[in-house]
Amino acid sequence: MVNSFTKKRKENIYLSDDDLSILKRYDIDYNNFSNMKELMFYIEDIINNGDGQDDLEDLLIKLNDYNYYFYTNK
Repeated sequence: MVNSFTKKRKENIYLSDDDLSILKRYDIDYNNFSNMKELMFYIEDIINNGDGQDDLEDLLIKLNDYNYYFYTNK
């Protein structure tokens, strides 16, 4: 549970320690992206090319939820 807490890692990017470990498995460096949407598009490309596993798909869903929560005016 401790590793699931979301933290601001970079301007406009929020990730938990668990999220970072999944990104590391796929050699994805979140520092190469300026915002969550860019990161999400990159992950989606990996999944669409058949190179991602279920954990990467789950992460994409989670990031989509983060993006909605942090950047949508409610």
